[in-house]
Amino acid sequence: MKYMKKVASPVDMEKLPGDVLSNIFIRLLAKQLAQMRLVCKTWNALLSESSFIKYHLLHSIHNNNKKDEILLFFQKAVFPDFYSGRLGPLTARSTRSPRLELTDLTKLEFPINPQHEDPLIDVIGCVNGLICFSYATERDYNYFIRIWNPSLSVSLTLPPSPFSYNSCYHLGFGFDPKTDDYKVVNLAGFHQKPTQQQCEVYSMKKGSWELISQKVPSHIKGFIHQNEVCLNGHIHWLCVTDLELWPRPQTILTFDLSAMTYGEIPLPESMLPLHDHRYRFNVLGVLSEKLCLMSRISYGQCDVWVMDDDDDSWVKHHVFSQFSDRITPYGFTSHEEFFFQVDEGCRFALYDPNAAKIKIFKIEMRDPLDSLIIFKYVDSLVWIARCSVS
Repeated sequence: MKYMKKVASPVDMEKLPGDVLSNIFIRLLAKQLAQMRLVCKTWNALLSESSFIKYHLLHSIHNNNKKDEILLFFQKAVFPDFYSGRLGPLTARSTRSPRLELTDLTKLEFPINPQHEDPLIDVIGCVNGLICFSYATERDYNYFIRIWNPSLSVSLTLPPSPFSYNSCYHLGFGFDPKTDDYKVVNLAGFHQKPTQQQCEVYSMKKGSWELISQKVPSHIKGFIHQNEVCLNGHIHWLCVTDLELWPRPQTILTFDLSAMTYGEIPLPESMLPLHDHRYRFNVLGVLSEKLCLMSRISYGQCDVWVMDDDDDSWVKHHVFSQFSDRITPYGFTSHEEFFFQVDEGCRFALYDPNAAKIKIFKIEMRDPLDSLIIFKYVDSLVWIARCSVS
């Protein structure tokens, strides 16, 4: 006669040592762990510890890098779409093979009050499982900033800044590892006179805004939309330095989230404006945990530079010249696959430089895809503020 194995009850598991429980819990999804906090006081205390939340985050990041990777696809529109797609181990395919469906594509609903009709939504950034976005209504154009953790189904609407009453703004979102804090940077009144410009920083840990005295450097004339990268406690923006010249010269403006100061990274010297009527389309990204710059030149060619942290210099990493159509670069996966849009037919593709193969995806979204934004996402317990269930 066969007997069923006895399943351990919560009371039995409660007797396990804390390190054993932690080793079990880090393998579970954030949503499951949030529910398990209600089982007993011991579990609630363990799962709420900042050290465990960091441990779980590091495990999720490692798991993403090793196996599955979650990409978020956001298409900017008056009625935006936000999709979550989980990519398993990628199998390189030839461009001649049939198109492959992006499986397990789930639509995520923005946590917005239904009373806000026809919201204009703009995703600012995605860091450690937290998504920061702004939204406004067509009726009055008052904007709101919200931070959202889809894994926990919690969100937070930031309070209005007591310093700014200006609707002209540019936003950034990032993580400050020195203070273990998530911050939103608001460059208010940027397009107005220098005396009307100001920088405000919201701290999730403090729950308040802070006015920064330093101004945006005067030679910065504009931001290239949706070209923001947060890396090593710094927000990076791709900016324009002269609106009169064509092609417009560019530079990278940085903001240190700990020191609350600006910096600047010049583009590679070999990327100076071309004089043969060709135009560079530049995009910031991250490759192997380093800042990278992707630059498309005319049809089929894209150069990639990586910032060498040892001597703060640019190193040319890739030259993609094998594409027959014009492409729009988006970035790299954790496995260093290059993802881009093929302009002819608005196809989305992943290129494996090691195997020299391309995998084409068919994404049923609005055309054109030039407003598509892609973020890497990780399952996360991160939350540092009083939250409201979305």
